[in-house]
Amino acid sequence: MHSLQDAAGGSLSATAGTEFAERAAVVARDEQGAGVAGVTVEFRIVGDTDSRFADGATTATATTGADGTATAPVLLAGEKTGEFTVRATVVERATLPGVDHRATVTAPPRADALARAGTTEPTAAAGGEFAERLTVTATHKGAAAAGVALTATMIAGTDSSQAADAGPYFKDAQGEPVRTLAGLETGADGTLRLPRMYADDRAGTFLLRVTAEGGVTLTIELHVD
Repeated sequence: MHSLQDAAGGSLSATAGTEFAERAAVVARDEQGAGVAGVTVEFRIVGDTDSRFADGATTATATTGADGTATAPVLLAGEKTGEFTVRATVVERATLPGVDHRATVTAPPRADALARAGTTEPTAAAGGEFAERLTVTATHKGAAAAGVALTATMIAGTDSSQAADAGPYFKDAQGEPVRTLAGLETGADGTLRLPRMYADDRAGTFLLRVTAEGGVTLTIELHVD
């Protein structure tokens, strides 16, 4: 074996908390430029990062196939943004130059707009359940924004960011009323379907505010008869 060359064709990039779409890959060649099969290659994550291979490790090995190519396992982006390196070297060939693949983890997208899907007014009878589960869409410059962190709060009033102490509510895992849901996130299509909502015994018009990371908000009126 004469050399190890890049076979990935560019840098690797992913949003924090997601899989890298691309995988590091190299090709082992002999002096005539032909691929060499059966070469064991180590891929190592180098740098200040919490990104890992799918099994949670910072190193992985792969063996070159008939065409001389070895491909690293899927890489998972951590929460730390910035650049790091995936370094490929031939096992037990320390003097043979390796191949560095630059990898970049970017911050999750921030939505610049939130909208509600559908036009039917959310309505429930006092003490009952809202028939419709609301769907919220997050966009950035008009395109669907996936992975946007959202918080849904039954607010006390238009000028308040505090959760109300009465009126419509969600339910927690134990079935208890809650009026703030944090840790929500839009899917690949930029949408989030909120959990079911319920009304207590108070009638009137109430407000649900959905807030995206970065501060964009959407306020929805809820009606209880």
